[in-house]
Parts: sequence; structure tokens; C-alpha cells
Amino acid sequence: MGRAGPVRLAKRFPMSMIFLGLSLISINPVVASERKSPFPEVATSVRSTVVSISSSTARGSRIPWAKSRRSPSAHRFGSGFILDADGHILTNNHVVDEAFGIQVALSDGTEFPAEIIGQDPDTDLALIKLKLNRPIAQSRIANLGSSDSVSVGDWVMAVGSPFGFHHTVSVGVISAKGRHLDRIEGEDLPPSYQDFLQTDASINPGNSGGPLVDLEGSVVGINTAYNPGGAGIGFAIPIDLAKDVAEELLHHGEIVRGYLGVHPQDLTPDLAEALGRDVPTGVLVAEIEPGSPAEKGELRRGDLILRLGGHPVTEGADFLKLVADLVPETSVDIEVLRDNSVLNLLVKPGRRISSTGREPPPVATSADWPGLEVGNRWDLESRRLKVPKSGQGVVVTYVAPGGPADKKEIERGDVILEIGDTAIWNVRDYQTLIEKVQDHAKPTLFLVLKRSEGHTWYVAIRQNGNSSSVTH
Repeated sequence: MGRAGPVRLAKRFPMSMIFLGLSLISINPVVASERKSPFPEVATSVRSTVVSISSSTARGSRIPWAKSRRSPSAHRFGSGFILDADGHILTNNHVVDEAFGIQVALSDGTEFPAEIIGQDPDTDLALIKLKLNRPIAQSRIANLGSSDSVSVGDWVMAVGSPFGFHHTVSVGVISAKGRHLDRIEGEDLPPSYQDFLQTDASINPGNSGGPLVDLEGSVVGINTAYNPGGAGIGFAIPIDLAKDVAEELLHHGEIVRGYLGVHPQDLTPDLAEALGRDVPTGVLVAEIEPGSPAEKGELRRGDLILRLGGHPVTEGADFLKLVADLVPETSVDIEVLRDNSVLNLLVKPGRRISSTGREPPPVATSADWPGLEVGNRWDLESRRLKVPKSGQGVVVTYVAPGGPADKKEIERGDVILEIGDTAIWNVRDYQTLIEKVQDHAKPTLFLVLKRSEGHTWYVAIRQNGNSSSVTH
């Protein structure tokens, strides 16, 4: 097979033409020099700004792209880049989180200890500082670009220490922008605030925290994650987001964000139809945390948020960003649609506490008709699934593989609380409502208590067999 190509080529073109083509190539050195790769120059200018980071932790990392080994004193390896002459370095939070010792190696092999200046788990960013008694040379300070200025298809280079091979470069393009990851292996929840750049430049364990640069050598992203199931799918935090976080960590050591206590859900076409909305605009309130500013401001589950602080709301991710920018204890207007009436509410946001108990990313679901078996809370099977014995709802005990409910990511142990706008308290209620809505032309709204997240979510289930994919 490997020889078939040249044989067919030789049969198709006269040998004299092939020799003529070779001679034309050999006598045209100017064209060859004009096509010299720009990457060596970029690599030379960037590598001196990149550092290798080793952190000692009391336990092994659960993050698959932060290379570690589990032992009484485990080590993580990652990368970072220098921001200023004082030795501040930007990296991923998962590289240094819970570290009691951080060692940083520069491109020339010299090593320095470092300390944590500030951490932001909600974006997976951290700012550390070298412990040194002299300023960093200007040639070692990274040039920060703009992630907004890059386009899909632009060339980029990733620099870091994959698998401990220091200052390795890999090249690719921007594959997509605005990616949101609903699951990251090794984490209970992914970062709450994310807007990843996707690239096919190779990213591996140890690349975390290193720069993703453009052909000018300017940092446009921070290499953070990769898809272990497939090559050429890596993710980087946009530098425009990272610059704001680094600035606040530098001056305050923490990030102050607004908090409402709303779990938002994107409004898909199926959900919009089930709710009687002609156009799928706004963000659905899937749950409100008890005692939160949202509850005090009289927001309700099922409200459709149209505007926040005068800004239109179209996606859950945008809503979370707007909430994060709110000033705690400063009232803000929220425009919602409730029962076909537009209401203007005044809510006083609180201060968000960064922790592992972060708000989940916005999730939107739509589906076909369910293949489910359910039981009462007090049934033996429900008890085996560790669902509380009393309360509203029926427990999902079986999900038909490949069925509509399975496609909607409904799982065993989830609790169906409502169908339409009617509460369910036992299996008889469930069966009665299922029979009632089976012939409906539009999707039916289900309120589900997700066992894995511990929060309620709305699911629109269509009876006609046409299912649409889950989007995040």
C-alpha cells in the first residue's frame, strides 16, 4: 500500500515533467527562504518567560493533568509564566493548591522557592511569587496579549513541562472559543467561571499553567486541561479573564464576587415550548438556595430571568458572569417573566465565598419521552439508593439504556418532584400524570432532584420521539 502512490503518480505524469519540477524547486532558494517557519523565533522569545513548578502536598492531586503520585508527601508538577520584575508568576490553582512547599525552576535551570499570593478556585487560577533578592530581567517577563483578538484558525504555541520535559513547545491552532466543560475528570465540579479556548496544540500533564501564545509571542491563554480520551483537544483559560483575576489577587489576595443563590439553566427550544415561550430567550431559575439574596428578593424557581442590572440575559454562563461582577450589598434590578407577566424585582447581592462547594455550570436539557421505572421513597429499592424516606417525589429506580430519559441524563436515584406544574408524592401520582400528558403535542416539563448534584433541574421531555442533544 505504501508504494502504490508513487507508482500511480509516475504512470500519470511523464518522467521528464517530474525532473523539470524538481529542477524548478532546486533553483528557487528565495521562495524557500521566504517560507521559513516563524515558530523557532517565537519559541526562543517565549521559553525564557516560562517556569517549571513543583509543589509538595500532603496528599496526591486528584487532577489528571497535574502529574502527581500519592504518598505521605506527594508532588505536583506544572508550569507558569513570569508577570513582572518582582517575580510574580501566574499558574493554575490546581498546580499549587494545598501546597506546603513550592519550588520554581527558570529556563536556565536556576531554582527558587515561591509563596502563594492568592488563589481563585472558581477560575482555576493562582498567583505565586518567587522568593528572591534581585529583580527579574526584562527578557524573562511575558508579554500579555488579548484573547479577544484571536480567531478560530489562528496559529498558537503551547509552552510548558509535559511529563517533566521542561520548556517543551507544541504548535496548533485555535480550534474553538467559548468552550464550557460540564465535567472534568478528577474534579467534583469544574471551575464555575470558564470560557475556554480550545486548541489542537498538544497539552499534557505538566503543561498546566503554561502560556498559550500567538505568533507575536504574546500570551493569549493559560493551558489548563486536555481531553484524555482523544488527541488534539486541549483547553486554555483566556488571558483577558486571567489578567483581571491576577490584578485583583495581586492587590487584594482574593477575588470578591457577587452572590445571589440562583442556579441558572439555559432555555432550550424544548423548554421554551414546554413553558409556552415562542422565542427561547432568558435564563430559567432551576433552584434558589434557602436564605439566599435571591430568596429574600422574592425570586422563585421557574422564573425566567430576562435582564440583570440592565443587561440582557441570554445564557447561564453570561448570567453567572454578571452576578460575579455585582457589588455585594448594593441593590440591583432583575427583570423576570413569571406567569406571562414581566416583573421588576430589587435584590441585594451577597458576597460569594470561593470554595469547593461551587455553583454548578449552567445546564440545559431537552429530550424525547422517558423510559423510566420509579418507586416510592419508602420502598426498599429507594432505601438502597440512599434516598431519604420521607418527602415529595418518586425515586427513579431504572432508566432504559438509550431511552429518552437516559439521553436527558436522568439517573437511578434521581427524584421526580413535579410533572408540569403538579407535585408528585407517590407512584400513583406519577402514573396518573404520565397517562394524562402522553398525548400532548408539546414537551412536558419535569422537575428533577439530581442525586449527583443535590440540586433541582428542569427537564423538558417531548412525547413524539424527536430528541435533541443535551447542551452545556
